Amino acid sequence: MDPDILVRGLTAGSLYALVAVSFNILYRPTNVFNFAQGELVMLGAMLFAAGKSTVGLPWPLALLATLAAVGTLGLAEEFIAVAPILARSKTGTGWVITTLAISLIVSNLVGWIWGPDPILVKPPAPLSLDTFEFAGLRLNSYVIALAALTIALVALIERAYRTLQGKAVLAVAEDREAALLRGINPARLSRWSFFLGGAFAGLTGILAAPILYASTSMGPALLLKGFAAAAVGSIGNNRGALIAGYLIGITEAVGASLLSPGYQEAVVFLVVLTVLLMRPQGLFGLATTRTV
Repeated sequence: MDPDILVRGLTAGSLYALVAVSFNILYRPTNVFNFAQGELVMLGAMLFAAGKSTVGLPWPLALLATLAAVGTLGLAEEFIAVAPILARSKTGTGWVITTLAISLIVSNLVGWIWGPDPILVKPPAPLSLDTFEFAGLRLNSYVIALAALTIALVALIERAYRTLQGKAVLAVAEDREAALLRGINPARLSRWSFFLGGAFAGLTGILAAPILYASTSMGPALLLKGFAAAAVGSIGNNRGALIAGYLIGITEAVGASLLSPGYQEAVVFLVVLTVLLMRPQGLFGLATTRTV
């Protein structure tokens, strides 16, 4: 088997893991899945590409501007499409439709503004996409940095949950009403989670752009694979999302190599289906009992 399959799998897996983590950031304090998350990833890539190529912003400034813009859009989405639904029913799932509506609106607006043509985004210096051989693998410095940054971001987020605010998020995830009685404001945490989840999605788009190009078509695929990684790794478990992201990325690369690129999607979701049939709570989740 071609050893470069591992490199391709880890590269794609890093992106899937990041999307999965962005789902978890939102889900823990809200119990809401934002199905516009893929389009926020795409928007981050497009805004960053426009800032770099059209406006001529340096990498750090374009990065900060993109994170602020996509995070603000995530906050606006919470205010418009999620909070009114939850205010009417804490157990309702109307947010599925409203977040999908936001996804369609963002997709159409971005397509109207930028068109379908992909935009080349170069990695920041000194990183490069130029390949070199190491231990029989063809690598490049950007892919190595992407994998290292993905692991570091997951570790940083896990550490953030040990802070006072992080413990408040975990308390809301465990029992929203009890957390409210302890003086925690779930609505404020929900707003912050949508801002941070949006900014994290924008960051994922920026990191994906040098590999996938900034394109209006990149959102749906990353949304599906990222959500699959979140489910397989157990919803809310960021370490599980990291491992599941790499599992899905490697499975996809092996399927494309052994069968055909046309069958890689079927192979990936066959594996996902098998895992979830055997462990509905995901690989790292705990089975729970329900009182009836």
